[in-house]
Amino acid sequence: MSDICKKDSDKILLVEGIDDCHVVMALCAAHQVPETFGIYECGGDTKLLKRLNALIVRPEYPQVIGVMLDADTSIEGRWASIKGKLSHYSYQLPDIPDIYGTIVESLPDKPKLGFWLMPNNQNSGKLEDFCAELAEATALAFARECIAEAQAKNLTTFKFLKLNRMRSLIIDVVLELSVVRSQSKYFI
Repeated sequence: MSDICKKDSDKILLVEGIDDCHVVMALCAAHQVPETFGIYECGGDTKLLKRLNALIVRPEYPQVIGVMLDADTSIEGRWASIKGKLSHYSYQLPDIPDIYGTIVESLPDKPKLGFWLMPNNQNSGKLEDFCAELAEATALAFARECIAEAQAKNLTTFKFLKLNRMRSLIIDVVLELSVVRSQSKYFI
């Protein structure tokens, strides 16, 4: 059986990690997006940028490569790192990411590219910020209460585990409890 988050195809969306892959799959399912592309989780932002480069230069390159990355602490810094990674090609990238997603037309012998920087192509942040925006406020508050109670009962013992549990719980609230707001400003 092939890994659902390691699909290499002619139209491919590169994502940082497994959570990103599952969020995209859940949103596609919720909005009935046809399966016309593969999702490939790269194991982190650095590996994603390396994979992007490898896909562009391979002889049988994809027709379209989409990239979904966390902006993290600086959207400007993240965009600069993408532009730097692609600087030795002739792609014309804008100075700042397009608010609706940046599309870069294909070049002779190179694929078309698309970029989305989490959470919203405008602000610094990450997948969890995007998910928190989609969650109903009461569901998100409940998730935070559960984490606080677990911490109060000393059920989380390592800071790393606390952060990962909060990340997973927010994503679970959005995806598993079906509290995605279809009228969110991120959906047209």
